[in-house]
Amino acid sequence: MSRPDFFPEVERVDGTRSKTKFRLLTALVALVFIFDLVLLAVADHRRSEARAQQQLRHFAELFEQSLDASLAVANLEMWAMIDDISYVPLRNKQYIEQSYGRRMRRAMLEIEQIDSLVLLSTDGTVMWSTAEGLLGMNLADRAYFANAITLSRGEYTVGSPITSRANSRHLTPIAWPVISRSGELRGVVASSLGAEYFGKLLSLQDVGDDMIVRLVTADGASAFAIGPEEAIDTSQLMTATRPLPEVGLRIEVSRTRKAVMRTFWERTIIFGLITSALSVIVLVSVLRTRAQSVKLASALKQSELDRMKIQATQREFDAIFENVGDGIVVFDDLGTLHRSNLAARQFLNAKDDESAVNCLRNRLPLLTEIPKETAVIPLSLPQTGCAETPQTMQCRVMKLQLYGAEIAYCVLEDISAQERLSETRMSFITSVNHELRTPLTSLSGALDLLRDRFGAELPAGASKLVSMATRNADRLLVLVNDILTLQAIDQNQLLISLEPIRVSDALCDAVQTNAGYGLGRNVTIAADPLPDGEDAIVMLDPIRLQQILSNLVSNAIKYSPQGSQVRIGAELLPDSVRFYVTDRGPGIPSDALGRLFERFGKPIHGRDLQASGTGLGLAITRELVQRQGGEISVTSRSQFDGAQDTGTTFHIRFPRHTKDTGHTT
Repeated sequence: MSRPDFFPEVERVDGTRSKTKFRLLTALVALVFIFDLVLLAVADHRRSEARAQQQLRHFAELFEQSLDASLAVANLEMWAMIDDISYVPLRNKQYIEQSYGRRMRRAMLEIEQIDSLVLLSTDGTVMWSTAEGLLGMNLADRAYFANAITLSRGEYTVGSPITSRANSRHLTPIAWPVISRSGELRGVVASSLGAEYFGKLLSLQDVGDDMIVRLVTADGASAFAIGPEEAIDTSQLMTATRPLPEVGLRIEVSRTRKAVMRTFWERTIIFGLITSALSVIVLVSVLRTRAQSVKLASALKQSELDRMKIQATQREFDAIFENVGDGIVVFDDLGTLHRSNLAARQFLNAKDDESAVNCLRNRLPLLTEIPKETAVIPLSLPQTGCAETPQTMQCRVMKLQLYGAEIAYCVLEDISAQERLSETRMSFITSVNHELRTPLTSLSGALDLLRDRFGAELPAGASKLVSMATRNADRLLVLVNDILTLQAIDQNQLLISLEPIRVSDALCDAVQTNAGYGLGRNVTIAADPLPDGEDAIVMLDPIRLQQILSNLVSNAIKYSPQGSQVRIGAELLPDSVRFYVTDRGPGIPSDALGRLFERFGKPIHGRDLQASGTGLGLAITRELVQRQGGEISVTSRSQFDGAQDTGTTFHIRFPRHTKDTGHTT
């Protein structure tokens, strides 16, 4: 019979017992035949005693191992708790209860070897306890306390049995020093090894009713005892002893000689039970092994499916990466990573990834010289095919971190068409300037001259036609000027000359400039006066400021009902000046405020309310405000939102200045 892995010594004894039984039977048969029954009985008795003595020693050894292992586990769990409570000095009961009370109670419940928990300060005073009767007591006279404060991290001590001062129980104390990770002694944690704990350990060893087990301290005191309560003559006992030097205890295991002889007849039954248990264990192990094998096979199959999915995903990614319209190049400064797609190789006229990377790197700065995580770098590459002009490319470089290394992810975009479109637009603007603006200026001047010098002599119908032609020429001239202004803004060619301007002068000029336009629509313009004796200076371009105010005032006049008034004014704030233009028009719907400053935006009113215009005035106004360091905002009460007192107010905020110095940007 093969030996199991657990309790090897027990199985060895059982095997010896089977052989001894056979020998005993053989000897008995022989003795029967030779009439030596007396000698056979004596020999069998001695052999039985020897086996019993061996069993007792083995039981003591097993109990020692269980106790050592159990206390080692308790020691590890207790030191885990001690590490949690030893970061800072232990102050008082309230602090300990709030900070660590729950942790220590949980430890007491989880550590099955102990049945109570006491926390003592370095002078032996009980600072916290699961037994309320111990709080405030001084236990410095206890030997376990004196031993515990001399221990190091990871150690514990077991004291002699004592009687508890809290409940008069007979218990065996066990204590640990509370030492922080820095080595500072914070106190002592004490507990007790209760009789229930020792009884549970013994229950795992299948203790017989006739077996006597005692745990004895170094001074001979009994820490724990189990067995028959009646007095037994020591001469009738067989005893095995096993020391526990680490905890200062000694195990004594005894059985009566009568019980030893009785077990002789029970061995066969016990052996059968053990064999059955082992058979069940082996069967269960086989079944579990098979179940684990099935799971492993399923996991391997799933792993293979996942690998195939990953490969399919990789192929899909490679196909998309290779055929995307923009050129993509990925590389690092170490030269270990180089990859490009088809478009990038065509742009760079390269045959493979390495050539494409080298060609692009020669045209880009080093990654360390690119200050930001993302940079846009213009490139000029030789044109492929029969074209003679070079390709204008835009390279967006994104710096990424991969596996601790910095890599560059570059996207190449052919912007040659955009450049050609920009050139076409510039040519169109130039044509507008030369082919439209100049003739319109001349035409507008001629019509004004005709109306001023010969208006009284013209027939009524001709005068009406002249006025219509003048208005349309002015509208076209405004449109051309707006287009040229936007072009100057987009090309960063807008000339702004900053000068000190008094707020009162700016308001007066705006009223005078737009008064005639308001009279033509029966709308008056009024400037709200500034506070008495107060004025402010802003550093702005006077022409651009009047252009801003005129755009807002003219818009207000367009939407104001006849006979109403448009108000213009300014609020003088400590660090800024806020101009405002207010009208009593129909207001702007709330859903249209977000697109109010868009170029050529969709009309926000119906045909019955929408005023004619280029759709560029407010867009130009916002650009002029922002390029002079200002902010523009709008509030409106619209009849379309159910408001009764309708109207719109535009606010423009500029910083105040005190220095009368100007410059041009």
